Amino acid sequence: MPKLRLLKQSTMDRLYGDVHNNIELYRSGAFDKLVEDGTNYIELDLEYDQEHLGPLDHYKEDGQSTDNLQEVEACIAVFRSFESLTPYLARDSRLWTYLTHQRLLVYSRARWPIPHNQEAAVKHIRAHFFANTARGVERDNAVSRLWWMAYLCSRANGITLDDALRTLLLQFDVRANILERPTTSQSINVFSAILRQLQSSYYGERELFVRKRFRAAIKQINLLGGTILLPSLRDEDVDDLVAKCFRQ
Repeated sequence: MPKLRLLKQSTMDRLYGDVHNNIELYRSGAFDKLVEDGTNYIELDLEYDQEHLGPLDHYKEDGQSTDNLQEVEACIAVFRSFESLTPYLARDSRLWTYLTHQRLLVYSRARWPIPHNQEAAVKHIRAHFFANTARGVERDNAVSRLWWMAYLCSRANGITLDDALRTLLLQFDVRANILERPTTSQSINVFSAILRQLQSSYYGERELFVRKRFRAAIKQINLLGGTILLPSLRDEDVDDLVAKCFRQ
C-alpha cells in the first residue's frame, strides 16, 4: 500500500499563489511534477488503502444535486482508506492538499466543478483544493471534509456509520446547523441523540427535516446547552431532552 505524503509548506504556498496561472491544469490537466520531484513532499511512515477509493474514481457529477448516497459512499470510502489517521494529522492541510492535487484530483474537479469566470475559479479552487483554515479542513476541502464527516458520525452512539451519514447529509441546512454549533457538534451524546431522532424521521415522512421545525429544535437544544451541562448527563436524559425539543 502507498504511504501518506504531505506537501512541503513552501510547495503548497507556491501552488496557492499560482492558482490563477494553473486554472487549466485544475480543469483538465495534472500536477505530475509534484510526484516527479521528491523535494516537493514529505513521505510518512503511514500507509493508506487505495482499494477503498474506487467509488471516488467513478463519481458522477450529475448525481450530486439529487442524491446524497454518492456523498455517503464517498465519506465511507475516504474514512476506510485513511483509517490510520488521527484527528491531529487529519487537521494537517498539507496532507489533503497533496491528495486533491494528486490521487484525488479527478474526483475533486468532478465533485466541485470549476466556474468559468476567472476570479470565481481562483476563489473556488482555493476553497476546495486547499485547506488553509480549520474550517477549510473540516468543511471545504474536497477530500478532508469527507473524512471529518465520517469521523464525527463514527463516534455517534446507537446508530450505524451508514445511517448516521445518510441522516446528516440529507440536507445541507440540517448539516450546517448541526456542525456549526458547538453544543450539537462537540458533545457526542447530544450529537448522537439528534441523529437518532432524525434517523427515525429519515425512514418515515421526514417531517423533522422541515427547515422551520428543525431550526426551532436546534435553537432550543442550544438554549439548553447554555443552562445545562449536557455532556455530563446520561444518554437517556439527553435523549428525552432532545426529543422534547423536536416535539415543540
